[in-house]
Amino acid sequence: MNWLIERAHAVDFDWLTPNGSPSSTGVGYSNIFTQVIGIIEVIAAGLAVIYLIYSGILYITAAGNPDAAKKGQQGVINAVIGIVIIVAAYFIINVAINLARSASG
Repeated sequence: MNWLIERAHAVDFDWLTPNGSPSSTGVGYSNIFTQVIGIIEVIAAGLAVIYLIYSGILYITAAGNPDAAKKGQQGVINAVIGIVIIVAAYFIINVAINLARSASG
């Protein structure tokens, strides 16, 4: 969970000038792409955690109803799979960005 908080704090909007175009201070489109991907990752991880909590509450409050318990259980499984995919995407994207930056000099 700390990586999510650190990633959320790392996202800044200084990469755009007031008119919305890339700034002339050496910040290019690759940094804009990196920031947008970072924002999407934070939003996706937050939504997955919210869905995990919601599904967990659904499962706990099923009160013997097998359909509600099954729905909650499947939701928890789906949320965990989503979180694993988001974490894997985070590492894959960072490796790809680092390889691209090292290849370009």
